Amino acid sequence: MLTVNNNESQNGVLALQVTDKLTEGVLNDLVPVLKKHVSQHNDPHLILVMENFKGWEDAAAFWKDLRLDAEYIGSFDRIAIIGEAKWQQWGTQLLNPLFNEELQFFSLDHAGSAWNWIRKSHEGTDE
Repeated sequence: MLTVNNNESQNGVLALQVTDKLTEGVLNDLVPVLKKHVSQHNDPHLILVMENFKGWEDAAAFWKDLRLDAEYIGSFDRIAIIGEAKWQQWGTQLLNPLFNEELQFFSLDHAGSAWNWIRKSHEGTDE
């Protein structure tokens, strides 16, 4: 399941909560949200909270997720990944050189640091 946190998605920061399994349908629903966010902000940021994330429902969902990643590489200034699993941290480290964005992993118990990192980079930007 994927939820957009509208209370946090302000000032150029899109906050997404990912739990359970991602489906292709959920990812299809995310496309207009991403398009709208990157088109409305000069300096968009993304926070992705992965708590109780159990992967993708099937191969179609996984491939859809990869296509979205490829389409939106370069659209965000900073991306904070907040997670609870070691593979999420390793994945972030592996992907970091492929992205133009600053990409950083934070554990769930350091979620506040992720928000501070995003907000600090956003100070002084025009929206």
